[in-house]
Amino acid sequence: MTTPTTTTDRPPDRPEVPRPKFAKTAIVFAVLGTLIVGSYSAMAFTGYEPGAPSRDQVPASFRASPGGYRTFHFWHAGYHGGK
Repeated sequence: MTTPTTTTDRPPDRPEVPRPKFAKTAIVFAVLGTLIVGSYSAMAFTGYEPGAPSRDQVPASFRASPGGYRTFHFWHAGYHGGK
């Protein structure tokens, strides 16, 4: 059995259904959304933060010194309250 190819070959109980046209605004929004999500993904993957100052590297000996700012002993020594 062959399938009908034109509207004249179609049986009367199966008329051709009009298909809606793809709106130009939908294409614009799809492209815009793809660009936004793609650029956000690229920035997240590379670690780039716009407007963030460059960070200096602090030596580990300075960070881990006993009197240093918020050292391991600051967080993990003595009673901290809680439940």
